Parts: sequence; C-alpha cells; structure tokens
Amino acid sequence: MTMKLGIRGKIYCGMISIVLLTGLMIAMPVRFMVERALSQESLNKGISMALTLAARSQDFILGMDFLYLKEMMDKAIQSSNDVSYSFILNQQGQVLSHTFHNGFPVELKTVNPVPVGQLSSVRFLDTGKELIYDIAVPVLIGDMRLGTVHIGLSKTRINRTINSLLWTMAVLIGCSVLIASLIGAGFANQVIRRVQKLHQASEQVLKGNLDVITAPRLKTTCWTLMDCRNEGCPAYGEDRQRCWNVEGTLCPSCREGECATKSDACRNCRLYRAVSGDEIQDLAESFDAMTRSLKHTISQLEASRKTIEVSEKKYRRIFESSMDMVFVTDGQGRFLDVNQAGKTIIGEGAMSSAANGFSLSDVFSSPFEYADIQRDLIRQGFIKDREFVLKTLSGNELQALLSSSCQLDTGGEVLGCEGIIKDITQRRNMEQQLLQADKLASLGQLSAGVAHEINNPLGLILGYTQLMLREEPDSSQKYEDLKTIEKHTRNCKAIVEALLNFARKTETKKVLVDVNGAIEQVITVIRHQFELSGIAVRTRYDSDLPQVLGDTEKLKQVVMNLVMNARQSISQTGQINVSTRYDTRNHEIVIAVEDTGSGIPPHIITRIFDPFFTTKPTGQGTGLGLSVSYGIVKEHGGEITIDSEPEKGSLFSVNLPAAIQAP
Repeated sequence: MTMKLGIRGKIYCGMISIVLLTGLMIAMPVRFMVERALSQESLNKGISMALTLAARSQDFILGMDFLYLKEMMDKAIQSSNDVSYSFILNQQGQVLSHTFHNGFPVELKTVNPVPVGQLSSVRFLDTGKELIYDIAVPVLIGDMRLGTVHIGLSKTRINRTINSLLWTMAVLIGCSVLIASLIGAGFANQVIRRVQKLHQASEQVLKGNLDVITAPRLKTTCWTLMDCRNEGCPAYGEDRQRCWNVEGTLCPSCREGECATKSDACRNCRLYRAVSGDEIQDLAESFDAMTRSLKHTISQLEASRKTIEVSEKKYRRIFESSMDMVFVTDGQGRFLDVNQAGKTIIGEGAMSSAANGFSLSDVFSSPFEYADIQRDLIRQGFIKDREFVLKTLSGNELQALLSSSCQLDTGGEVLGCEGIIKDITQRRNMEQQLLQADKLASLGQLSAGVAHEINNPLGLILGYTQLMLREEPDSSQKYEDLKTIEKHTRNCKAIVEALLNFARKTETKKVLVDVNGAIEQVITVIRHQFELSGIAVRTRYDSDLPQVLGDTEKLKQVVMNLVMNARQSISQTGQINVSTRYDTRNHEIVIAVEDTGSGIPPHIITRIFDPFFTTKPTGQGTGLGLSVSYGIVKEHGGEITIDSEPEKGSLFSVNLPAAIQAP
C-alpha cells in the first residue's frame, strides 16, 4: 500500500530535486568539456611524439639499426605514462621494432593505415582491457615512405581525471542537498503548522462546529490605523476578522452590500495593503469568514426548512390521500412523482420505469391522442376533463379523464407539468351495462310482440307445405320446391322461438350448483363432435372450487353458447381451453373459455352482446347466443367480459359470486 506525500515531503522533494537537477545540468557539460579537452591534449601530445619518433628513426631504418630503434621506443614509453605501446612498420608492413613484452599482436598491423598524402592517422581502439588511441605517422624522406610509426595512447588517465572530477561534484551536490533539506525543513514546518490548523478547523466544521477560529487575533485594526471612532460600525471592536470580511461596514470608501460585493473595492484601500497577510493568512481569515457566513446561512435555512416541512407534510398528505392519480413531470414528460393511487392505476413499477425514461406519453394508448392533448396543453396552458384511453404497464387499457396544467418559460418551452388522471373505466362499463340492459328490455318487449304476430302464420305455412308434400312424388321439381319452403320456414320458426325464449322471463330455480360438474356435462356432449372437426377441447378445473347458487340448466346454456361461439370463430383446426378458478380476493368463481380463433376486431367488440348482432354468414347464427348468456349471467349477479386480439383468439371470462367461500 503506497502513501501519498504530504506538504513537508513535497517541499523536501521539490528542493532536493531542484538541487540534484541543477548539479546534473552542470556536471554533464563540465564532464563533456573536460573529457574533450583532455582527449585533445593527449592526442596532440601523442601526435607530437609520433612525429618526433618518425623523424629520428629515418637514419636507423635506412641503416637497419633495429637495436637503436628498440631503445628509442622504450625511452618514448618511459617518458609518458599515457603511452601503452609503440612499434615501427616498414614499407612492406613488416614489424621492424616494438615495445610489446608478450609478442606483437599482428592485428595491429592493419587497424590504422595512413593513406597516401596524409601526415597522420588516429584510430580509437577497444582492446577489451583498456581504451586506446592508436596514432600512426609515416616515416618519409622526401616523397619516399620508409615505414610507419605507431604509438598507442591509453585513455585511463583521462578517465581517472574525469572520475575524480565527478566525485568532487557529487560531494558538492550532496552538501547542497543537505543545506537545502535544512532550509526546506524550517520553511515546511512554518507552512505545515498553519495548514494543519486549517485542516483541524475544517474537520471541526465537518462535525458541525462552526465556532472554530483559525486566524490569530488582529495586531492592527482598521479603527486604530484609520483613527476611526464610529462605534456603530459592525467592524468596530472586532479583533478576530478583517473589516473587508464584515458585512455592512460604515467606511466611506466601502461599497454597500455583502462582503463579496465590496471585496474588490477593499483591495484598493490603504488598510488592506498595510495589514493583509500572505496567502495562508488570507486563507485562514477567509475560512473564518466562511464559517461565520455558513452559521448564519444554516440558521436561516433551518428556519426555512421547518416552514417548508410543515407545508410539505400538508400537501404530501393531500397528494398521497387522493383516490385519483396525481403526477408531476419534467419538460420532456418524464414522471418525477406519482402518488400511490397513480402507481396502482399504472402499475407498481411506475417510478422504477420512470427512472428508465417512462413518461406521460407512454400511458396513452394512442400517440395521436397524446399529441392532440399536448398541443392544446401548450397552447392554453391547461386542459380539463379530457377523456382518453390509458395503457398500464401490464398492457391493460382503461378509460380515463385527464386534467393538467404546465409551466412555460419565456420562449414557450415546457418546463414541467402536473395533473390528475381519473379512472372512469368502471363508470363507462356501468353506462354500457345500463345501455345494454335498456336494449335488452326494449328488444325483449319488441321481440315478444313480433314473435306472437308471425308465429301463427309460419305454423300455417309449415302445415300446408307438409300436406302438399304428401301428395307429391319425391322425384318431382315441385317436391324439391316444397322441401325448400319447409326448410326455410323451420329456420324462421327457430328464430321466432329464440326470440320468445329471449323475451320470455322464465322462472329461475336457484340451487347450489357444482360448476365443474355442469361444465363437464356440456363438454362431454360436444367434445367428440369438435375433435372430429380438428378442434381440441382442453379443460382445467380448480379442485377447491366452491359452489354457486344458481340455475344449473341456464348456467350450462351459458357455457354451451360460449363454447359454440368459440368453435365458430375457428376456421379449420385449433384449440378451445375451458378452465375454472376461485378468486379469493373477490370471493368469485371465474369460468374462462379461450380459443385460438380469428378474434374480434376492436371496432365491433362493444357490440357483441347486442341482440341479433352477429359476424357469422346468413343462416349460421341468430345473434342471440351472447345476448342470452349476458342476461343469464346478470340474473345470477355476475359479470361477463371479453379480451380479444385479431388473428390470435378470444378469451371470455364469467365471474359469478360464490355461495360458500373456499377453505
């Protein structure tokens, strides 16, 4: 785990780094210059020695006096500690004399040749043990070259001199670092002590103590320096804070208002220039002024908070206790707050969905309806009791009324909206049920009269047709025509009898009914016929289903009508699911008949319980099955609802009150 440097460490590191970098910046060029100067001096000396040897060796080479050549080269090596070796080559490259004790290294013959016309040649060699400058000078008599003199200058002395210089500089840099550390320690202690005091004061402020004081008492005050006796000035007698940090001072040169407003003017005051401290002193005084300002502001905020809290509780209570949905949105329509009634209407995940961008437009089933309402809302600033179809998080649709108002900025942009949504689905359903009951009552009376008026003529037509059929042979055309008349007459009588059954209020014999058993009796009758047509009938019964107080035959008629209706909605193959369950919350028995048929288009779904309304072809239905079922369910104190989606099927649900609550 690494620890961060404090101010003390940073000051130390800064000063030491400056000294080290300065020393390195001086040492590197000095080393380079000294090395270059010493190397150049050594090379000049070596070239001079080689030229001297070349001049002195001319006669001895011509006289083939190799002993004297050897003696001359030995003296040259002894005259300087820098010379490592010396040797002379003849014109053919043969060694005439050398100073090597362990034999002449033959590779030196060719490492540094002197080109024709050149007076010397220098080659830098690395022997593996030491670094050497090989200096070669030709031995000339006129234009004729007799041989070549080679002298090897060691770089060891130069390196020793440079290393000695570097060690001296390192010692000097070390002394400088030590001095810098001592100076930095004194400076750091002064800064850290004052910073630590500020840090301790800030920790006290974090704990809630706003009475801390970090700046020392004032030694020079404004009233003494300016010889002021205005005791009504807020800064008079104040020995803990500067006058430029005090609001409402009465100095003629002070600008009115808070200290932040007049601070620029105070900087031009002679008092400010006379007594203002360094940056840390100014920071301490500003810190004290800040804590006093915070204390005053917090006391004001606390008083405001209590007032707001009382108001918030009052309006929050109204907000949450409303039985209608109350909401608040931002400028983009995203929900900021929804009361409990709204969460119940939309769905319990309303606010979590709002965090992911769920907005007011998402509760509208029709986007065009939302666009129309939004346009009126922006134009008028409010809307009142606008009816629309509300879509819940679960996908259900409800009839609702919206009243809302919005806040606009100067440019006409919406800043936010608040409003109320009232669920009127139950009221609309009741209106539909009342309208349905009115239709049934009116049509029942009409149907009874019409049925009685046309039933007798139909009986006569059917009777005379049957008499005429007895006298006609089966193969005659007239016989076929009479059979057609008989068929359609019987169809008319079936419709009339259905009308009479619909209109006639028969006595209901209510007993305790086993719903599962009654449904199974109906399914047993139609299952085989349906399966031959490619339609599977599946049943799922609740084994703990309580009984219902009702008429067994009429309830069986309801199930039969719903199953037959499901059968006729399936064009070829499909499936019908019949199930029962007990709704413990409402103490109701739910009978569900679901099919995989063609479904019901949305524009006619509100008319399916109307008498004589049918989507079936002529001759395949009277349009009274669902109407009769609706009347029977209502007579038993229940409800019948439908949920359908085109091309996917329909679900009819019958809710009947339970006679005995399930255990």
